[in-house]
Parts: sequence; C-alpha cells; structure tokens
Amino acid sequence: MQFNLPSGKTLRWIGDFSLQDADAFMRLALSRQRVLEFGAGGSTQILAQCKLNRIISVETDLQWITLTQQRLCELKDTTTVEFIPYEGIQDLLHPTGFSETFDFIFVDGVDHLRREFAINTWPLLDVGGIMVFHDTKRFQDFQNAAWVMQLFHNEIEHVDVNVRASDGKSSNLTVIYKKKNEPYENWNYTENKPLWAYGMPGQPIDQPLWSPNQ
Repeated sequence: MQFNLPSGKTLRWIGDFSLQDADAFMRLALSRQRVLEFGAGGSTQILAQCKLNRIISVETDLQWITLTQQRLCELKDTTTVEFIPYEGIQDLLHPTGFSETFDFIFVDGVDHLRREFAINTWPLLDVGGIMVFHDTKRFQDFQNAAWVMQLFHNEIEHVDVNVRASDGKSSNLTVIYKKKNEPYENWNYTENKPLWAYGMPGQPIDQPLWSPNQ
C-alpha cells in the first residue's frame, strides 16, 4: 500500500508502522548508510526505499522472511536486503566471524528478544551512530531502551524519546545516539586544583575563590 507521510513524501509498505513512525523512521534512515535491524516487515520495506548502502535484517520467523522478500519484489529501485535467521546472530557477534559495524541499528522483532538483541549488538554500532527502539510508548519497550542507557551510559551522547514526526506528533521511536566512551573521572584529583577549592573541609574561612591562574 502507498501512504502519504506527514512530510508530504510517499512510501509503500505493509506492516505495523504508524504514519508518524514511518515518517520519523525514514528521516532517520536517510542520513545513514549501513543498517542492522531486528524484525523484518514494514521497516525493511521502508529502509529498502531509502537506497542505503547496506541493509541486514535479522528475523526469528523464516516464513516472515519469505513474505517480506515477496513484498520487496513488488517495490522498484530499492536496496537489496540480506536476511539472517536470529540463530545466525552469533556470526554477527563473533569477533572472527563478522567485522562489519553499522551506523543504524533498529530494535523491533519479537518482544521477548528485543532487549537481548539491543544489548548484544550495541558494540556493533559506530560512534556517531544511532540505536532506534520501536514501540517505546509501551513501558516494556521503553525499558529496553533504558537498559541500554544504564549499561552503556558512558557511551551515550543523548536520547530522543518518542521522536516527533514532521507534523509535530510524537512517534513510537526512541533514538539513542552513541559517542566515544568517556569514563568517569574523579575531578577532585584530575583537575590539579587544591582540594579546598572543591569545598573540602579545612578551607580557611577567609580563603579567596580559586582561579586557574592562581
């Protein structure tokens, strides 16, 4: 089916994506080149129409892969999609079996494996890349995003919760932006300031405020 998106653009897909989801998803995908997704279907059809360099779709249901392939054949001028059964995800994660990284990872698929997929594939996401979670107006799916935020908090640039579509309405997509790891440092000892300048006990009551030139 063909839909008019809030942005005014048109897309064809069959799948469980709202118009706001599709609009926001397409805008996110158009700025990326290498995508790994969990859960074949409507999202796969949208990605293929964005003409990206690389699309890998991981799916638990082999019949659903066949159906999605049939729907992709009905579209014209699209990127070829590589499908991998979920059991084959270990080939992606094994250090000697797969060296490719991605600048867009989409977390959808069957509910009970979403969190596992997100956590296991975070290391495959490039610095500057995004991990996008579907259905995050549902508590359990927002929890999946929150788990990634907790486990990898020093690698997160910022988070956009239920990102808005072109019409200003929020979608069901939460986006985590990845940055270079910046571990915690105890600035009381790394900034070369006297401890009294941090308000430590023992500061003379008449001590002037410290400055870098002091």
